[in-house]
Amino acid sequence: MPIANAWVFTETNFKSDEFLTNTHNLYRLVSQRPYTSKKDPNESGVTLTLSITKDETEYGVDKKSGLKRDNNVLNTFDVTVLNNKASIDVKKGEYVKLINFVPEKSFVIEFDLILRFEDVEKVNVNKK
Repeated sequence: MPIANAWVFTETNFKSDEFLTNTHNLYRLVSQRPYTSKKDPNESGVTLTLSITKDETEYGVDKKSGLKRDNNVLNTFDVTVLNNKASIDVKKGEYVKLINFVPEKSFVIEFDLILRFEDVEKVNVNKK
């Protein structure tokens, strides 16, 4: 008989190094809001919604359609920066890079990503 409730003992990890490399660690700020942990009120920062600007990942071919799978450019994701600040000095539409992934506070639950980083930095992008 298999182990009942085996999910309690499993975890799924986010490959942050591969993600940051393939997306050039360059994202456009969509929105930001203050974050305070419910479990530990001393853990605070900013939750950012970011848009992916580049993606060099090879996603292969969809088995059903036979078409090449699309990349994640222009898709958005949320990330929480645990920097003990209520906001960051970056305006909507400006670019940022993420600093120091925190794996012990990041989770993948089914298809939901809960990503934590220590900090974020504004990046000046030359628009050609």
